[in-house]
Amino acid sequence: MHKLHCTTQAGWAIHVYNCDRRLLCTIGPSHGWVFMSGLAFGLVVSIIGYNLPHSSAAASPPPLSPDFVAPLQLD
Repeated sequence: MHKLHCTTQAGWAIHVYNCDRRLLCTIGPSHGWVFMSGLAFGLVVSIIGYNLPHSSAAASPPPLSPDFVAPLQLD
């Protein structure tokens, strides 16, 4: 007769239940790896985006000439 081998190292899982004790979802190890890789990817993208050169010409308007006259001048 063959014996079944029980393993106690099955990993981890988080079970989420609602107030009626019905199972809503189960979060396993693969969800954790996807979450951590998403955090790492977001961090890399934010660091690269922060270090990109910004154009200063679009941020500030050009200086006005001293002989500039307003189109509507009320006296």
